[in-house]
Amino acid sequence: MRLKSYEELFERINTRTDIEENILQTLDHFPKDINQILEILRDKYNDGKIIMEKDENGIVTSYPNEVDKLNNFTIRRKTKYIPILEHKHEYIEIVYVLQGSFIQKIKGRQIQMNKGDLCILDRNVLHSSLPLSESDVVVNITLTPKFFDGIFMYLLSDDNYISNFVINSLYSKSKSQNFLKHHIKEGTMIQKILENLLLEYYSIEHRSSAAINGYFLILFTELSREITDRTGEDIKDEQNKVREKILTYIRDRYKDINLNEMAEYFNFHPSYLSSLIKKEFGKNLKELLIELRMTEASKLLKNTDMTIENIVSEVGYTNSSHFYNIFKKTYGLTPNQYKTRVIKKDS
Repeated sequence: MRLKSYEELFERINTRTDIEENILQTLDHFPKDINQILEILRDKYNDGKIIMEKDENGIVTSYPNEVDKLNNFTIRRKTKYIPILEHKHEYIEIVYVLQGSFIQKIKGRQIQMNKGDLCILDRNVLHSSLPLSESDVVVNITLTPKFFDGIFMYLLSDDNYISNFVINSLYSKSKSQNFLKHHIKEGTMIQKILENLLLEYYSIEHRSSAAINGYFLILFTELSREITDRTGEDIKDEQNKVREKILTYIRDRYKDINLNEMAEYFNFHPSYLSSLIKKEFGKNLKELLIELRMTEASKLLKNTDMTIENIVSEVGYTNSSHFYNIFKKTYGLTPNQYKTRVIKKDS
């Protein structure tokens, strides 16, 4: 049966788990060593739900498991009574406090999380948390990179804080890790969206993936609007930097360029990069390349004695007929006519 109220949701989500029962029974002698805790989580409690590995520096990284990869997202209530030691993720994590409060440490900074607080954690950002008490209820939402493909490209093409956060986390080569904390006020649209998202997710027998994706899309859209209002100028500055980098790349490589290679260079998804170029320049990549190549061809016709055949090759074309057709469409003249008129005008 589908959950219909917050009370039903809270009763289901806050039921003490077998893991927590076991922790309470062994709390006095629960191990503090990270290796022992990892073994317990893997073998006794985890049941293969979470993939965790420790690197050569002793840092634990959590990876999406097969279920995460299949669904592209997972929602779990945060386990109570034990500290979560410092670790990082290969996915974006959202932490949302339904009741009570707790303290998490992010990049060495202690953050107090109270009821209604939401925190979005970048990939690979180091974080830990102190134990939750009996009355604290916190959910973790994990989102894989693939989650943001498809319909969420519409979100990522917007000029706002959330889209830039996701872009930098999942698609940028930048190694800086960030987090975003935001308070969700009671009774607001965002609070209702989160409530409905959780109701849908925990209505396990009647769960609708389409509905969940819809709630996520609306959630990120509304968060973007609310947060962007207070950070608009910073976003514009960052977006202008991205725009200039893309334009410089295209100008430097217009002779031999394709979308997939360019996307790999910027570590962007090709679909996102295509949308971003169209949004920023009002033209797609093909149109931008034609514009740059025709501009360069006209300069070479005006200022050099290069043959048209050499110019064709110089601006990145391999087919002379194709070049002639595009040039005439652009300037209304053939390359020979264009050069003749320029010479006559100058003399």
